[in-house]
Amino acid sequence: MAEESSGRRPLLRPVLRFTKAPQPAAVQGGGKGRKDIRADRIGRQQGHLASVFEGLASTKSHFIDYEEKTLVCVSMFDDSHAPSWLPSGLFNLDRGAKFVVPYRDGYLIQIDTEFLKLYSGVIRRALTIVDQVDISRVRDVRAFSAQDALAGRGLDQIWDRAPEHGDGRLFFARLLPLRDRDAAETMIGKFQAMQDQTFHSPGGLLDILGSDTLPMTPEDRAFSVIRSRGDRLALALRAYRRSGQAGVTVVIKQPEHLEALVGSGTLFRIDPSPRLVGSPGMPGGEPDRPLPAMLEMAPIVGVVDGGLTAESYRPAEAWAAPPLIRGRLADARHGNQISSIIIHGHDWNGTLTLPPLYCRVGTVQALSKLSAGATAAAPVDDLIAYLEAIMMAHPETQVWNFSMNQLEPCDSEQVSYLGHELAKLARRYSKLPVISVGNGNEHALKPPADCEAALTVGGHLACLQGGPGAACPISLPGPGPCGMLKPDVTNFSHVRAIGGASVKGSSFSAGLTSSLAAHTMMRLSDPSPDMVRALLIHNAQSDRFTPTSGFGSVASVVPPWECDESSATLMWQEDLRQGAAFYWDVPIPPALIRNGKLSGFGALTAVLNPHPLADDLAGPNYFGVRVNTALQYQAPASFKNLLGSIETDQMPEMTARDLEHKWSPVRHHQKDFGTKGLKLGGPSLRVFARIYVRDLYAFGFDDAAETPPFSVSFVLTLRSRFPSDLYDQMVTDLREYVEPGIIDADIQIEGGA
Repeated sequence: MAEESSGRRPLLRPVLRFTKAPQPAAVQGGGKGRKDIRADRIGRQQGHLASVFEGLASTKSHFIDYEEKTLVCVSMFDDSHAPSWLPSGLFNLDRGAKFVVPYRDGYLIQIDTEFLKLYSGVIRRALTIVDQVDISRVRDVRAFSAQDALAGRGLDQIWDRAPEHGDGRLFFARLLPLRDRDAAETMIGKFQAMQDQTFHSPGGLLDILGSDTLPMTPEDRAFSVIRSRGDRLALALRAYRRSGQAGVTVVIKQPEHLEALVGSGTLFRIDPSPRLVGSPGMPGGEPDRPLPAMLEMAPIVGVVDGGLTAESYRPAEAWAAPPLIRGRLADARHGNQISSIIIHGHDWNGTLTLPPLYCRVGTVQALSKLSAGATAAAPVDDLIAYLEAIMMAHPETQVWNFSMNQLEPCDSEQVSYLGHELAKLARRYSKLPVISVGNGNEHALKPPADCEAALTVGGHLACLQGGPGAACPISLPGPGPCGMLKPDVTNFSHVRAIGGASVKGSSFSAGLTSSLAAHTMMRLSDPSPDMVRALLIHNAQSDRFTPTSGFGSVASVVPPWECDESSATLMWQEDLRQGAAFYWDVPIPPALIRNGKLSGFGALTAVLNPHPLADDLAGPNYFGVRVNTALQYQAPASFKNLLGSIETDQMPEMTARDLEHKWSPVRHHQKDFGTKGLKLGGPSLRVFARIYVRDLYAFGFDDAAETPPFSVSFVLTLRSRFPSDLYDQMVTDLREYVEPGIIDADIQIEGGA
């Protein structure tokens, strides 16, 4: 083209940053009333629960008790799991009760033991409507026991699965959460008294790296910061005193010592320390494809894997961190393969529909060979501390690839410690982890694929034309635990890598996606990890979530940061508070109007940052906040949902969780508005969003008004049914409220000024 040969920029249609402020509207909450009493079971539950508390009062000497405080497990009926049925009227401070965390099918509550007998009389009398509502909603009550720390597993089962370490085996222990300071200190004292006799520390935090007296590199300085916080047990106890919960890696020498620790009543949960592996690949030699001469401008992906030893790839290595796993113990073969895919996967796979995206890598050698044995793996708290130091040292690296997974699948009702801690790091340092789902024949993805802040990637095969094909048979399916819609997206899993080797697995899907995410991050004018994630989910090639494919494939030669002439994509981020509905008006472009009716296509994606209301002790209630969103149109009588929103008030809580993924922090909706069109009552569409919170007691809040605003990243696309100039129309209609969403781009309008 003449424009290109003359050096002029061709006409671009970048995604658009939408800068219009929302219009908030107050909403009213409800309360418990007489209509909420389950009359069909109130009498039965009064008798049952009163007897339960009489039994607890008479046997209190047999269960866990610290300073006259004990923990009870309260389970709810299936129709009473919604946050509005929290039995806070029955269990309150005046009756010696404090809610601790959501637990299994109900709640963990701390109760003064002297009040246990009182509850029997309170329940039998049930003088208030609120008490009657709560009694009719509570199914059962029992004392939390030491055996609950095993989560239904046997001692032999978890002992056999724990990796060997020196003279014992590695476990990750979570301390019993207590809401009373004196009770907590008594419990801590009991736990500390068992150190050396029952368990011992695997060493100081990050001792595996050795010690440097003169920090010189950014990594060394960051390691010093981490080490200065104290040894791992002191760090855990400090965290416990601050937040009421903490975990620590311990070494246990004998099964009888494990039994003693579990029986001590100091643990909430204990698990074998997790082991991470990469998907198997084939051996390959040095690359036979030259790297481009100009790599210094390419984005950097932090590659947390088995290292990079291929000398031909050194020009593409932006930095290398001190290794966590040293020498021959590291899975260098897997690290080389993943790095080659990230650096120039399109060169190795010219027959696939991959964009030409070159990247540099930051090498983080943290994955051991499976054949090296369990002793080669670093304790999980060492891994987290190590990753934090590396992220601190490299603020310029925003996308981090994790083509590695634990051996054991995710728990359907419990987010893994690794997944949760990685999410906290990602949120704290504004990073986007890109994580493989894992491979095998299990029926659930593997941690840290349950990291809520991550772009989790599954695999698919290629069709004959080189585009996305069927789901990869070894790529593990979702969904994730606690309402997470995982995987987020998919990419090619059967590819060629360094040396021409044919490799397969979700590891390589993640590597290809990391390159795309890094380039998206680099192109956006005001990027954030959640916005990049939202944009990739939004542009994935599916109109609905499926357990094998997530929201679809991101394998496309069309970059997610550009639009065609018949569509326009708006993106924006907003901090939203609970207690109000928020609306953004969007003029309807003429290209969507046919015969006076609305026609065309629409897609809306929202990604919520749930922190600080995310708790890995909360079981299925991991998320304490959710977002509901919709694109609405003005019908003749009122606004109606065009796409999105979920009417969860019209169905039981557990049905809404299972069918509508009510508490997922990701909402994605797509719709064809229909060939017949929709009769309109006004010239605008509007985007609706609302924040809901729950279980505030678990996070130290007394009221929803105390919670902070929650960041939500939105992406909206409107597309006409036939070729049109919809993009230009949107820019014209929203001129003062839109700007280019990518760097070094001008919005140009055909025939415009």
